Amino acid sequence: MIGKTKATRSKLVTRDVDIRKALLANLEVKYSDSSHDLIVEEFGCKTARADVAVINGFLHAYEIKSDSDSLDRLPSQIDAYQGVFEYVTLICGRRLLERARTTIPKWWGLQRAEFRDGSVLIHELRTAKPNPNQNAFAVARMLWKTEALAVLRRFGHRGVTSRCTADEIWNAVATHVPIAELTNEVRQAIKARGGSGFAKPSVPNDDSCTTESTVQANHSPDLSWLLSLQSPHLRH
Repeated sequence: MIGKTKATRSKLVTRDVDIRKALLANLEVKYSDSSHDLIVEEFGCKTARADVAVINGFLHAYEIKSDSDSLDRLPSQIDAYQGVFEYVTLICGRRLLERARTTIPKWWGLQRAEFRDGSVLIHELRTAKPNPNQNAFAVARMLWKTEALAVLRRFGHRGVTSRCTADEIWNAVATHVPIAELTNEVRQAIKARGGSGFAKPSVPNDDSCTTESTVQANHSPDLSWLLSLQSPHLRH
């Protein structure tokens, strides 16, 4: 009887893979327009890596903390995500839920993941709100060096050249481009890359990060999204 109870309990402990599968299924229903919505796993944002990111009219990060995880990395993830993403949602198993609730910022969304009838169900406890702490330099660093230079040219700033360091170029972008328009430029750049957060340097000392992201198979790059860029307003 004791053995059966332990086995039953182990089946009720959520794992990252279980929650991720349920989350991706939900997101694929909610964001099903492949010409506009891009769902990316393991999305790199310099100092951290979001479990899942949705790139469409907004940058939205989803962080998973299963019953098998700990909250050790959560404070550093909060610091990294709040500079870049417009929205962040935490999906958490029951074991860590109350501790996580008191740790995350009030503007983060919160969802509970639990086993029900043999599968993981995700319940929304609070909706994510707009990030009040987005940082222009952190957002600018999401651009590759060549992309950042192109953004500066589009906004009429020509005092920075390719001979400058990446930090100098990012600083110029953060200074001269309003953050709302800068975030829009970053979303467009990510889509044009097919979803990768960063690429390996194409030349020595190119100051690019070397992390890569994984695009969901059901959301492979579709160049028809480029047509939507003719509109000044992107939808969520």
